[in-house]
Amino acid sequence: MNPSQPASTTSLAASPPRAVRGLCIGIAAAAVAEFLIATTGVQIRRLPPSTDFASYYLAGAQARDRLSPYDRDAIAARGHVLGFAHDQFPFLYPPPFALAMQPFASMPYPRARQVWMLLATAALLAGLAATLALMRAQARRLGVRDASVVWFIGAAFIAMALNSTSVHNDVRAGSVGAILFASIAFTAYALVRERGPSTSAGVALAIATLSKLTPAALIPYCMWRGGRRAGIVGIVLLGLAVLPALVHWGPGIVAEYWRHALAPSLQDEVAPPMNQSLDAFLSRLLVPSAAIAAPFDAPRLKQVLAIGLGLALAACVLQRVAARRRAPALLPVELGLVVLAMLVLMKLTWVHTLSAMLWVWPAVMLPLQRASENGARWARRTALIACVGFFLAAAHVPILWPPLRHGAAVVVTGVHLFGLLLLGWACWRVLGRESEIVTR
Repeated sequence: MNPSQPASTTSLAASPPRAVRGLCIGIAAAAVAEFLIATTGVQIRRLPPSTDFASYYLAGAQARDRLSPYDRDAIAARGHVLGFAHDQFPFLYPPPFALAMQPFASMPYPRARQVWMLLATAALLAGLAATLALMRAQARRLGVRDASVVWFIGAAFIAMALNSTSVHNDVRAGSVGAILFASIAFTAYALVRERGPSTSAGVALAIATLSKLTPAALIPYCMWRGGRRAGIVGIVLLGLAVLPALVHWGPGIVAEYWRHALAPSLQDEVAPPMNQSLDAFLSRLLVPSAAIAAPFDAPRLKQVLAIGLGLALAACVLQRVAARRRAPALLPVELGLVVLAMLVLMKLTWVHTLSAMLWVWPAVMLPLQRASENGARWARRTALIACVGFFLAAAHVPILWPPLRHGAAVVVTGVHLFGLLLLGWACWRVLGRESEIVTR
């Protein structure tokens, strides 16, 4: 294949040897079977401790009774009635989410928890399928010559994703990480496919936003990259989702959401090791608390660093995204950079929320493979950094180990954050070397 041939007209290399296909399919099938049996299969019968899903369930009960889901005391009281020994986390999600949880609140809690686990598992499998579709479309756009590499990356991705700490924590917490993964991975696929983002991508963006709010930033990005229809559909669906909430509670629910959910979460120091945001990591280093014996006591320095480093990171990402044109094959890499930055800069980035970025690793590895085929010497080094970043972001590291909450050892609790930054750097570098990967 001629490397100078336009990427948009190239096609994926011939199918790899049968042995390669068989090996990769075997690895993927074994990983899926192991997850379904040893993770979902076990935990659906032995329900894990009640955390995130309990908050959703209790918020649904509040909504059913036309009470505010943002009343923290009421959420805690309902939890104690159900037998929870500790106060549940406050409900921090948009009002339509609480409305959607009413059917679950009508079930006994154990049954509702089991149904939610099945839905999360289905979303996880859908995210894997969307990522594989993304890889195939991206490899075709790039004109990757060695199809065996695409298969190997796909098999490794499935095994790593299903065994990642974010996925396992998401299943145990009953959170929305799998939903974010499926929604954003599908959006990435929509960006690279031949007909571009459409109505289905808008639906995916709306689902992601209603699940976590911060993915709302992906709507203007998608519109910037030619997905105007998808963006408009997403905005319309969000508006339609809010209307029933306004009818159900009245317009005051919006103020309740801000005063009792968003504002407190933005102001408080939320620094447990499970929070992998930049802000939380700096708090663990510079703001002593009852839970963390920080090595330094410099809360003002923490505020300066959080703002300064956050602005610097945002500026670097915006500088890359501001490019007027971007080869379609690299749009998933650009979206991946935006998602990684979003996770780093969010106030609350729990480990299970990292499920949202699992698809980024294969999306950046394929352009690096194409760059390597073009003779780019930097590609292998960058691929190694991307692999290390993905490993650190996904690995099961005992960040909750008590000795890591004291002194310099606190640095280890930021291991997943370091992985996000390394993987983000790989994305940033690939976008900066676009001319060495594709020819328009």
